[in-house]
Amino acid sequence: MVNFIQPKVDPLPTGIDLTGKIVVITGASSGMGLEVTRQLLRLRASTVILAVRNVAKGESCATSLRHDPHIKDHNPKAVIKVMEFDMDRYDSVQQFAKRLRDEIPIVHILILNAGIGLLKLERTPNGHDRTTQVNYQSNVLLITELLPYLVAGAEKTGSPARISWVGSRAHEVTSFEKKSPIESGEGVIEHMDKDEAFVPFQRYGDSKLLCALFMYSLAPRLDPKKVVFNMMCPGMVNTNMSDVLPLHLRMIVNIVKAIRARPVEAGGWIILNSALVAGPESHGKFLMDKTIADKSAFIQSAKGQETQKKLWEETVAEMNLLTTLPAEFK
Repeated sequence: MVNFIQPKVDPLPTGIDLTGKIVVITGASSGMGLEVTRQLLRLRASTVILAVRNVAKGESCATSLRHDPHIKDHNPKAVIKVMEFDMDRYDSVQQFAKRLRDEIPIVHILILNAGIGLLKLERTPNGHDRTTQVNYQSNVLLITELLPYLVAGAEKTGSPARISWVGSRAHEVTSFEKKSPIESGEGVIEHMDKDEAFVPFQRYGDSKLLCALFMYSLAPRLDPKKVVFNMMCPGMVNTNMSDVLPLHLRMIVNIVKAIRARPVEAGGWIILNSALVAGPESHGKFLMDKTIADKSAFIQSAKGQETQKKLWEETVAEMNLLTTLPAEFK
């Protein structure tokens, strides 16, 4: 039961003023994403783009945010824009990226919050395991599509763009070690797409491991004076993510959440610490709450390094089939 009680999280420092800043957040219509959006607007962000699968729900959230008394009083001219972003479909990711480039001159901060955790293998229209595509490949595709645009914006403003990706501590315990090892000659993504490789209660963590491995591969190829790229885990937060569980498991998890989970406000502080407060020292790093963490034992192992190298090569090859690769990917 070590670390069962999560440490207290302090609020963001006072004095943060996002006037003039344009922020994109994915999965912004519920849970952590909606809370982070609310906090951004209360910090006077000039434009916040809600990237959501369900546009009608996103518009309802935007209306609610506009009626938030604090936002009405302190940021009444904020632009809240809702754009469709369905991570089940690569074409939707690319259409979102194109619309963003066409309609928004500069994005200062990109927060990759959207994600899912399923207990059975479902397939996307692209044929991939849905948990893996939503949590990993679609985020990578968005980064691939937006990276030159983010770099160009940083060159105009003289300040680095920020990419902050919501990860999970669950990546530290992977099925790749014992329950479902990647065989010699087997691709990482190929493995994730196999029915027999699906370990229900570790698939979410495994997909988040791919995210961390990608960050560790891409960050050294980026100039942190142009783009600061980090990842964080906000810990257990009291959101509706457990709603996908069967009723008997949901009841158990909800009891644990009642004792252990952080309020969404505290989870939002952790995400925004990575996006707004953490400096260039956080580039290419994973933050546990607000503290930079060492790479997991698996990632540091020979098997982990081999997996990271294979995943990078496979991912770049897939992205190359979908779009023009940025120079940093070559």
